[in-house]
Amino acid sequence: MRSFVKKHLLRQIASAGLCVLMTASALASPVHANEPYDVYNYNYLGEAVPSQAGYLAERAVSGLDLGTTALKSPSDLYKDADDHFYIVDSGNNRILKVNPDFTEIIAELTTFTMPDGSKTSLKNPKGVYVSPDTGLLYIADNENGRALIVDPADNTVKMEISKPASAVYDQQLTFLPQKILCDNAGNIYIVLNNTTKGAAMFDRNGEFIGYYGANSVAATAEVIANHFWNAIASEEEKRRRARSTPTAFDNFDIDTEKGFIYTSTSSGSTNTDIVKKVNPEGHNLFGHMSNYTWGDLFSTWYSGVSYKTKIVDIDIGDDGSINCLDSTTGRVFQYDEEADLLFIMGATGDMVGTFNAGSAAAIETKGANCESIYVLDSGKGTITIFEQTVFGEIVHDATALYNGGYYEEALEPWLEVLKRDGNYRRAYLGIASAYYNMGQYKDAMEYAKKADASGRYNKAFERYRSEFLKANLTWILIAVVVLWILWRVGSSYLKKRRNKALHTASSAPADSQE
Repeated sequence: MRSFVKKHLLRQIASAGLCVLMTASALASPVHANEPYDVYNYNYLGEAVPSQAGYLAERAVSGLDLGTTALKSPSDLYKDADDHFYIVDSGNNRILKVNPDFTEIIAELTTFTMPDGSKTSLKNPKGVYVSPDTGLLYIADNENGRALIVDPADNTVKMEISKPASAVYDQQLTFLPQKILCDNAGNIYIVLNNTTKGAAMFDRNGEFIGYYGANSVAATAEVIANHFWNAIASEEEKRRRARSTPTAFDNFDIDTEKGFIYTSTSSGSTNTDIVKKVNPEGHNLFGHMSNYTWGDLFSTWYSGVSYKTKIVDIDIGDDGSINCLDSTTGRVFQYDEEADLLFIMGATGDMVGTFNAGSAAAIETKGANCESIYVLDSGKGTITIFEQTVFGEIVHDATALYNGGYYEEALEPWLEVLKRDGNYRRAYLGIASAYYNMGQYKDAMEYAKKADASGRYNKAFERYRSEFLKANLTWILIAVVVLWILWRVGSSYLKKRRNKALHTASSAPADSQE
């Protein structure tokens, strides 16, 4: 007996020691020595927990590093189909074309040739886009009040778009382009800073079509009250009442393969329309996600100071990933194409991998598997380059298989993810789906439960119950029949005993009853 107790005690001590080592490893391994911020993600309870880094900040590149003068209030960054980068150096009135390795400048664009042969220069440009279909360069030339469409081969202007002379466009408004892009049909979209109607849309010939992708008005208590009073107010009272207007989105990107335009809105009182996925008809495919939180789930620093998420730019990776830049926290939030959170990186500060508060301005990605992420800091005048880690590569491989419908093939990568990071909720969901497709419903229930995915758990449970009933139906029927027979026999026996007792009682002599 003493030997048994001793072995049991040793086993308990060993288990406790192992738990301590595993906990220490889980807490220590996610934080990379070179990262000047906590690496975290969110678990199934919505709690911020330590996590393995999907990306590491490798270096920050300045204008001096590229062999030119310092960047001055740069405002945009774009990568073309050949992996060349374009930096909109707004304060220096130029656009820099940089090689794929981000080590040297290929061209410095400051002057262009107009169709009549005259020369023109940029004035505080704000946005740039290179169409993979037309091969042309699209520039939002802000303080010149125009957009330029340029042939990059010789820097000749093919078309100039200025304020449209249309009744649909408010002629009292100035025309100040902020961002610009072009779809595969040649239509041009321009974000303006003084309208809430959406992006100004022009056809391939520069003719104004109308507005595209306007944000909706959040259904707040104030908006509902205004709608009610406007319904019963007189025309004079309606004119005096404040109007409910949507917030304007201030940046966008296009999925060139599928044609969807993604917009980001940095201002607004709610999460409504912070990130939208808009189809060619102008409908928001993320409209059912009105309660979804983009960015941090809780807008409070560890110190207890509240803040407001400001998604100032968005980039759609070649793998369909949605990369959002929050200028308030200096963080990048990467989601897969289904808007499931993959990784969080960055912070505010002075070290590589951090940004000045409020000055993170633009984000771009490179690689078929989103191997590199580039963040432009307008305050520092630098571009920080994040490179994918081994853990990030495994997650992206598993995500690509999962979103492609190859659930079983994604099982091994997801299991490898859990070996490296037991807090990674996305892996539990992927494994649950894999086991479900493999018919291992009990295992699917186990992992769905760990992910707190009630819908997937219920779905697996229904199949598990159905399979159980199917496999054991004969024995269940036999058990039911046996129980029915036992019940009938027991009931008959009890009935006979009751009748016999009643008969005996009724036939007893009267004196004995007394």
